Amino acid sequence: MAFLSIISLIAQATAVTVPLSSTFKYVNEGEFGDYIVEYGANYRVLDPFNSPFQLCFYNTTPNAFTLALRMGTVRSTTTMRWVWEANRGNPVGENATLTFGEDGNLVLADADGRIAWQTNTAKKEWFTSKCNPMVTWFFKT
Repeated sequence: MAFLSIISLIAQATAVTVPLSSTFKYVNEGEFGDYIVEYGANYRVLDPFNSPFQLCFYNTTPNAFTLALRMGTVRSTTTMRWVWEANRGNPVGENATLTFGEDGNLVLADADGRIAWQTNTAKKEWFTSKCNPMVTWFFKT
C-alpha cells in the first residue's frame, strides 16, 4: 500500500503543465488580410506568427476555414505560398478557436465546441525553445 502511495506522489509531482503565460487562444474573427493570395483565398494572420512563416485561418469557400501555414518574405507577400493545412476536409467557421492550453494540447475547435483538429499532445513532457523573439514554441521531447 505504501508503494502505491509513493508511485501516486511521483506521478503527481511529474504531471506536466504549460505555464499560464505561455498558453493562448485565438478566435477566427475580424478583417481579412490585404493582399491577394494564391487560390483567391481570404485569410486572417494570427499574431505574432508573422515572418517568414504565417499561421492563418484561410478559406476559398465562404465560412469554411482551414488553419494553414504559409511561408515567404514580408517584402514580397505575393510570393507567399500555403505549405501546410491542419484540418483539410474538416473546415471550421467564423468564431472558431485555436487554443494552446495548460495541458499542452493545441486544439482547433468550431464555435460550437466541435474539435476539428488537435495535436493530441495533452499531458506530454515538454521543453521550451525560443525560436522567435515574439513566440515561445513548445516541442515534444
